[in-house]
Amino acid sequence: GALLGPTLTAALAVPLGPVALLLISALFLEAAVQCIRRLPAVMPARDKAADGAPIGGGVFAGITLVLRSRYLLGICLYILIFTTTSTFLYFQQAHIVAAAFDDPAERTRLFALIDLSVGVLTLLVQCFATGRLIAWLGVGPTLAVLPLLTVVGFVGLAMAPTLVVLVAFQSIRRAANFAIAKPSREVLYTVLDAERKYKAKNVIDTLVYRGGDAVSGWAYAGLSAIGLGLPAIALAAVPLAGVWMATGLRLGRAQDRMAARTGT
Repeated sequence: GALLGPTLTAALAVPLGPVALLLISALFLEAAVQCIRRLPAVMPARDKAADGAPIGGGVFAGITLVLRSRYLLGICLYILIFTTTSTFLYFQQAHIVAAAFDDPAERTRLFALIDLSVGVLTLLVQCFATGRLIAWLGVGPTLAVLPLLTVVGFVGLAMAPTLVVLVAFQSIRRAANFAIAKPSREVLYTVLDAERKYKAKNVIDTLVYRGGDAVSGWAYAGLSAIGLGLPAIALAAVPLAGVWMATGLRLGRAQDRMAARTGT
């Protein structure tokens, strides 16, 4: 799906236009809805039964668990900086692409080609490198790979805020997130009990992740309002990515200690 979508978009964006692509997207979404509607009818009876007792607890238990754990707060910080740097890069992408292309269809085609390259790179890395990297480097250094690439990418954008640098940075960064950083983040939860694993993770994946998107958008607007251009904002993201890298390394060490205590 991650390869088919951008392939179709890249091929059809210019001849059909972005509006027509929305209709094609709607058809795919409707097909997915119909698949979901059929699932209960074809699901085996043994799979419909709940496996194990419910965890229980209140609606806000996940927030409480996060606030009481330095480990979970560290994961929150890692995710928050990830979303902040992603938002910064997203706005820089919007400015650079808008300056490079006047035609919305050409912009859509470019974004589709970026998505396609991300999908191909992600598939290759996940098939041939992800497991080996985590086993060889460990969780902490693997978590630090994406922040390191982000430092290099933002320095490159500060020196040359061009379309070529942007496409290379965006493609490599997103592929590294899907293929390396995200699997490594999931490993962080393997040392937690069921309540923290599911409740706290839900808070981090929704409240922290989406809240970080909103706050970082305001931060970018504020930096632009005080007169900082694309190169200056790119440089401002570099020390933030450095903190992100240190957080990943520290989380990896904490995960190792917890795994040794629990035997996981």
